[in-house]
Amino acid sequence: MFDLSLPGMVGALIGGVVGWADYKMIGGLVGAKWMKARSDKGLARHPDTKKFGDWIQFGIWCGTQLLFPFIGYWAGASLAG
Repeated sequence: MFDLSLPGMVGALIGGVVGWADYKMIGGLVGAKWMKARSDKGLARHPDTKKFGDWIQFGIWCGTQLLFPFIGYWAGASLAG
């Protein structure tokens, strides 16, 4: 069975917090760029603009909230035992 280590869990927690902060920063920047590009083309009110923007945000959230805790766990378990 897979044993969870305490340093790895602390690393995963820290990775989750860093991932959340990264999601907020990157998600805000990408969302603003997406809306600006769509409004420059006159498509800001198009229904697909909001839907596709939400999918972009979801992809960024999945990437940060799944990847960063995994890396944090790995780093914590590797460095501390």
